[in-house]
Amino acid sequence: MLSSIFEIIEISQFNLNAIIILLLTVVIAFVFAKHFSDDEPIEFSVPVPVEAKPGWVGGKILEKPNLKDPQNPGYITCYDPATGKLLANIRAHTEQDVIEALKKARNAQKKWTQTTFKERKKVLKSLLNFIVKNQEEICWASCRDTGKSMVDAKFGEILVTCERIKWTMKKGEKALSPQFHESNAMLFYKVAKVEFEPLGVVAALVSWNYPFHNIMGPIISALFVGNGIIVKSSEQVAWSLQYYSEIVKTCLISCGHDPDIVQFLCGFPDCGEALVKSGVDGITFIGSPQVGRKIMSSSSPTLTPCILELGGKDCAILRQDVNLKQAIPLLLRGVFQNAGQNCVGLERILVHESIYDEFVTMVEKRIKELRVGCVLDDEEDVDVGALTTSDQVHFCLILLNVTLNTYIIPKIFLAQLDRLSTLIKSTVSQGAKLLYGGHPYIHPLYPTAHYYMPTLLIDVTPEMPISQTEHFGPIMVVMKFRTDEEAIEIANASGYGLGNSVFTKDQRKGEWMARRLRCGMVNINDFAASYMCDLPFGGVGISGFGRFGGEEGLRQQCLMKSITLDRFPSLLQTSNPRSLDYPVPYYGSTFISNLIKVFYENRLMDKAKGAIKLVFRENYNEEDV
Repeated sequence: MLSSIFEIIEISQFNLNAIIILLLTVVIAFVFAKHFSDDEPIEFSVPVPVEAKPGWVGGKILEKPNLKDPQNPGYITCYDPATGKLLANIRAHTEQDVIEALKKARNAQKKWTQTTFKERKKVLKSLLNFIVKNQEEICWASCRDTGKSMVDAKFGEILVTCERIKWTMKKGEKALSPQFHESNAMLFYKVAKVEFEPLGVVAALVSWNYPFHNIMGPIISALFVGNGIIVKSSEQVAWSLQYYSEIVKTCLISCGHDPDIVQFLCGFPDCGEALVKSGVDGITFIGSPQVGRKIMSSSSPTLTPCILELGGKDCAILRQDVNLKQAIPLLLRGVFQNAGQNCVGLERILVHESIYDEFVTMVEKRIKELRVGCVLDDEEDVDVGALTTSDQVHFCLILLNVTLNTYIIPKIFLAQLDRLSTLIKSTVSQGAKLLYGGHPYIHPLYPTAHYYMPTLLIDVTPEMPISQTEHFGPIMVVMKFRTDEEAIEIANASGYGLGNSVFTKDQRKGEWMARRLRCGMVNINDFAASYMCDLPFGGVGISGFGRFGGEEGLRQQCLMKSITLDRFPSLLQTSNPRSLDYPVPYYGSTFISNLIKVFYENRLMDKAKGAIKLVFRENYNEEDV
């Protein structure tokens, strides 16, 4: 009987232990599952426009491609610059749309600013997950709307955007954490710090050359900081914006947030002007110096802070000890990526005279092998895609002084030539040699498309206009120099100051040259590496001011607030000494003088004298004042 009771107790104890273990296992599993599920990205999907898919056969080929149709002034005529095919007619946003967008963003930002960094990271992680899994589709849309090649799209749209998101998730929170500063001896009892708060609702007016990346960069920073944002994309890429904006909004909705925190606009210059004047709390602009000046002027009545990235005339300097086999592939990428439509594109190649001829021979062979075409329709691989705007085709022609009658150019473009022809005098007629290209490429299937042949110009000198003007096209401009000092002088002769590259085996000499180049970024033995290293991006001169990217750029989207507080709040606080209290006694000035001596005199004896006078105020008399 007794043994039976013990058996029952033992069995019960076993069951109890099993139940406890089971419950603990369930709790631990739940905690782990919740932790990892919170860390997992939210999956979502967005339909891909049928026009973006390779081999799309629809779309009317426009005889005179133009964004503006006089018969339909309120709409943007979106077309593929690589084929001339009509993509869509999209309503151009107006001032009223700007007002409504700002109202929506402000309302949404009140709630968004209360979100945690963990919640914001969740949004970015979900966005990153979508981009990686749908990179082909995102690139298709970019290629269709801008005419670029798939390789250029993967580089300029996907790779850099993924890196920006990854950096922001990994290091953004630390960059925005309070920064504590050491207080001085006089205020040893104070804690001094800087906090980074959201500005409110910011605006980004971005260019057309990388339509996905250019909108995503400002959005990533704004959302992580806690800002709302209104993105005004160029009318040149209004079509792809419809797809890209849906990606962002669907991501926000899927993560449980109000999609109104991000607003998208696409319109003509009047829309951009209305946005700049709207009273947003900060402006980022990517574009030309001419428009940048207008941005500053329009934002001045509201004193809205601006970050301006206004292009460049970047140089690559090749010293006599350069490894040409290493440098040339990077130079070709720097010149011809995206058909030369890069703000940090290499627009001047400075080559030491001792290796000049060898360099020219090597690059001429490579440039002649480059293939031009439409990546979504052509069977063969494409190295150089179309120019996104027709203006760029004709700007390149004028720079090179090419006779128009030689080529079949749509009549609508001829009027633009009249406006541009006075801008720059001939380059070739001043002594430069045209070794290859220098004319449009007429596509056999799409004669109205915007193609320009990869071009090699040599023997260019600093006084030639092409040395000073951002041509933004597939033109390699080669110049000769004799000394390092001369190379630096040539590089700094342009009013631009965005970025430069120095190619040399002598790292110390490369850094020496980098310090003397007047620009915002220098890459030694590389092209544009600073961007992928998440360093601040921006320049000087007519390349603009302010920075985006990296810790410094993220903080520029914030209100930097200086705060002091008591280190020992219950023990020691600032109290105004009688010597400085209002009405100020006659010895107030002497008190300040002695205080200055105590903390800032160089000699210890003088410090001591000042301290004694501070302590024994009875020594003051009216003659001391």
